[in-house]
Amino acid sequence: MNKFIVAVITLLTLNSSLIILNSDAQWVNYTLPYNGIAGTIGFFNANTGVSSGSNMSSLQLYYTTNAGSNWVLSTYPLEINNLADVQFMNSSIVYACGNEAIAPASYRTAFLKSANSGITWVKVGASDTLKGSMDNMHFFDANTGYALIDSSLTGNTRLYKTTNVGVNWQRIQLIEAGMKLNNLYFFDMNTGIISGKKYNGGPAGLYGVIYKTTNGGISFIKTTYSGASEIRDFTFLNSTTGIATGFSKTGGTTIYRTTNSGSQWDSILYLSTRTINNIESIQNTGTAFAIGNMMDTINGYIVISTIKTTNYGTNWVVKDINQNTLVSGLSLIDQNKFMMSGGDLYSNPYGPARIFISTNGGNVFVNQIGSNVPSSYSLGQNYPNPFNPRTAISLCLPVVSFVSLKVYDIMGREVQTLVNENLQPGTYETTLDGSMLNSGVYFYKLVTDGYSETKRMLLVK
Repeated sequence: MNKFIVAVITLLTLNSSLIILNSDAQWVNYTLPYNGIAGTIGFFNANTGVSSGSNMSSLQLYYTTNAGSNWVLSTYPLEINNLADVQFMNSSIVYACGNEAIAPASYRTAFLKSANSGITWVKVGASDTLKGSMDNMHFFDANTGYALIDSSLTGNTRLYKTTNVGVNWQRIQLIEAGMKLNNLYFFDMNTGIISGKKYNGGPAGLYGVIYKTTNGGISFIKTTYSGASEIRDFTFLNSTTGIATGFSKTGGTTIYRTTNSGSQWDSILYLSTRTINNIESIQNTGTAFAIGNMMDTINGYIVISTIKTTNYGTNWVVKDINQNTLVSGLSLIDQNKFMMSGGDLYSNPYGPARIFISTNGGNVFVNQIGSNVPSSYSLGQNYPNPFNPRTAISLCLPVVSFVSLKVYDIMGREVQTLVNENLQPGTYETTLDGSMLNSGVYFYKLVTDGYSETKRMLLVK
């Protein structure tokens, strides 16, 4: 990219444009003060985070200290072209990696450090003498970490290691020639997983790949996925269970799962019309969340798509958000607060960069449809019934209540949580999306303080 150089970086405080999206999901939409795309985001806690993106000519790097309500332009080296990954080490120390432009279509790696939660950034060490781009990193502590560096930007990714905060990077090895590898995760200093794709060979020669090392990258065990053009992203929910997303050669996305620390990955879900880019998880909770877009051959990325599991990948809930926005970054703070980023690249000119925030774990938003206070609790029969694939469920609350509304299959297993929050008195409606459920009988159960009711419904596909 051509760099737009300015002599002075002025702090710009974001006057957030606040929009509540449709009732499919409770996401709040904040626009950043530039047109383009907000790419990588990372958070230390619910308040402190950073976002890097591009206005299609220069890097845009922002920080927040108030949970994403306001974003302020950071101070950073102007020669930085792109940042591919960020990682908080504590509330103050943040690392970022990417590249800087040294000539048209020529790059060298960049490793940055912030000591004040992303307000100001400086380049660290000699990594910028390496040609290419640092595409991903994983640090164990403030000093020690691994990184993936593609020396030519054409698919020759090498594994590097630092033990002195990125001042020096030791090359471990070229993992395999012709491979473009974008993601890594190490359980400890010896055992790690790396994913990506075969870069060369044209569309017919592409395939997804996952590597595993148990000796600190000296050697790898390789698994290929001929039906995938790329293993796009992965996350581990605990020491044994991981979820990966792969772009299918026939279109759409395949979800893979491992239950033996990455030694074997099995296909568990296929989404024919959705391209899922990013996946993150909340450690040891069973919750993983992934984002992407529903694809249309005429209009391109037409809506945002999210998928979520709360039982380690056994069941998934798909939600679509009616926003014509390409999403590209994801950060999960806890089981309720999720953040994703993107931009309106299909606008002409480009639309604003965006940050989306959910405070209920990306779940269905329950919509209040009546303000009159009911005389008693009640749970309405879903409509339509039978249904395919969506149905509406209403409920009445006479007093302030903590409300749980969950869906169970015929075996009594929970398959979806529709409502799990405090609500004021009134009449409410929520929607069940059964796109990822099999045909059959289901039960939905309302539980509040001192009241519960269960009703039956039928999904017919």
